[in-house]
Amino acid sequence: MRMNATFQAFDFARFLSETPHKILAQIQTPAFLAQVGVIVVGGALAWWLAWLTRGPLTRFAHNRVPLAWRAGFIRTTVHVSFPLYWLAILWLGALTGLALDFKQHLLDAAIDLVFAWICIRLLSFSVKSHAVSVVIFIIGFTIAALSILDLYHPLVTWLAGVPVYDAKTNHISLLGGINALVILCVLLWMTQLLYRFLQRRIEMASALTPSLQVLLSQLLKIFLPALAIIIALQTVGLDLTTLTVAFGAVGLGIGLGLQKIVSNLVSGLSLIIGKTIKPGDVLKYKDTYGFVTNMSARYVTLRTLGGIEHLIPNDYFSENGVENWSYTDAVIALELQVGVSYDADPHQAISLCQEAAASVNRVLANPAPMAVVKEFGDSSINLQIYVWIDDPRHGTSNVKSEVLLAIWDRFKTAGITIPYPQHDVRIITPPETTP
Repeated sequence: MRMNATFQAFDFARFLSETPHKILAQIQTPAFLAQVGVIVVGGALAWWLAWLTRGPLTRFAHNRVPLAWRAGFIRTTVHVSFPLYWLAILWLGALTGLALDFKQHLLDAAIDLVFAWICIRLLSFSVKSHAVSVVIFIIGFTIAALSILDLYHPLVTWLAGVPVYDAKTNHISLLGGINALVILCVLLWMTQLLYRFLQRRIEMASALTPSLQVLLSQLLKIFLPALAIIIALQTVGLDLTTLTVAFGAVGLGIGLGLQKIVSNLVSGLSLIIGKTIKPGDVLKYKDTYGFVTNMSARYVTLRTLGGIEHLIPNDYFSENGVENWSYTDAVIALELQVGVSYDADPHQAISLCQEAAASVNRVLANPAPMAVVKEFGDSSINLQIYVWIDDPRHGTSNVKSEVLLAIWDRFKTAGITIPYPQHDVRIITPPETTP
């Protein structure tokens, strides 16, 4: 942005092409030094003013700006106040130079750069992600700075002449490689947005089972980035058919080096397609159990009741099998053993056990609790009790404890005792022998 038609662009490329003697002579001129002084001193003064007014502007935002606009207003003033002050100071310096009829090409370029800084910074605020906003600002300001200093076209010409990949059918310069990288970054960012949108739609689709939802999410996570890479390579004119052999060799090397990862990926897809495991299932893993919270391409996340999360590789289930307590439904049976004295009535003991089990809230009424005589032991009549629950993810030991305590209370009331193991020991004295 120029304030007057008499301003002329600062040809930085031409300035750098001069001999060192001429460059030194131009730098030592009073006009050049004055412009550098205005730029440096103006920048320092602008930074001090921005620091000085940050507190009052923040208080003004909290007192006068509506809550919906407050965060955006504070963010804008914090990031833009410094270049705004700097631009105002540079404008005042340029007006002074015009009044004194000084040549101020460097100051004019500084004004354009600061103005471009403000505009690109404001545009980058429209992106919610801070990292993406910073990247957009850096790229945009770099291109604007090169254009203002007349370095864009010389730099593009030089980059186009540097070969990176040269074959009979394809030629890629350094410029083409940079373009491919920029296009790839943009496409990957867009695929991330598309993946999040599609993932939300998949999770909201009630017609899809949890296993199918996980399968579609994993396929999208693999397919979308691969598609972005192919589009980026074809955009710069790279013929992918010429790289088939190279891709095959690289793929073979990757396959050998990442054999375990590929095995987990294939096993994970097999688990999802076969619906062997789905999020929310209760699985037994070694000496513990837990419920599935997440299924990824490499492992299954199993969370125990104690809050410990086990990251189990997918191929573990392919090799060792899956003990899924909620594969068909969540109803599982729990077994308990109780012994009663031989003096007790086993029929009454069975009735009391079934009554005690039915009194526990988490025990299902259908199927009803069942108790049977398992065996006549050495010192007790051993009873086997079966109860069913439909919420194993909330724990099984706590249900067993409640049932056993309820049986204990009813046995105490009815006078039924649980005997200790007893052993009879007979001491036989050998007969006396006569000498």
